[in-house]
Amino acid sequence: MLTMRPATPDDQPGLAAMIQARSDWMKANQLPSWHSWGRHVHELAGNCTRHPCEMWVLTEHGGRILGCTTVLRTSAPWTWTAAEAAETAYYLNGTVTDPAERHRKLGTLIADWAVDRAAREGISRVRRDCSSPALAEYYQQQNFQLIRKVSTLGGHTSYALERKAEEVPELASWLVPGINPTGISGRWRAPLVGSARSNMAGAVGYFSRSFRGAAEVSLSM
Repeated sequence: MLTMRPATPDDQPGLAAMIQARSDWMKANQLPSWHSWGRHVHELAGNCTRHPCEMWVLTEHGGRILGCTTVLRTSAPWTWTAAEAAETAYYLNGTVTDPAERHRKLGTLIADWAVDRAAREGISRVRRDCSSPALAEYYQQQNFQLIRKVSTLGGHTSYALERKAEEVPELASWLVPGINPTGISGRWRAPLVGSARSNMAGAVGYFSRSFRGAAEVSLSM
């Protein structure tokens, strides 16, 4: 069985090893963003110390880290409208999985977990964006709907996608239930009124790093 749990600072070495493996896999497969991943391995892994209530890790029996994602309360401000930002939504960013486990479709599993958790927490949808058309197509295979394409500063194109929150009963055969440490769930269930404003500065910094390459392509097949 697999477990999805909040990341801790102790996860940093395992996260760095997994993200480095993904970077090496991207280089071997001649994907253009591998060098950005290689430069930002430790920055990405360090999110477990900077964002302990937002970063989650997928582990298997014995504690080996197979994947990770960061769940934010605020979407990229240049991708979603003010009205959309006021809606209840979780935003997935920086999803990475171990390339040696691609046959297990762990990226899809993480997406299903987020959609299921959002539904159980009373959140209406899960969103994500990316700057890669191939990645946008992959997310659509995970039942995310392409909402729009946005041209951003610096000549980037951002693809905005969302998926309706719903319970996914099939997860019970893959994930250990009930991983819900004290203080995590309560924070997530807090009212979202004004959250876009209060989190905006942090979100701008986080997503700006994404477009510099730190989390631009979160291939997680």
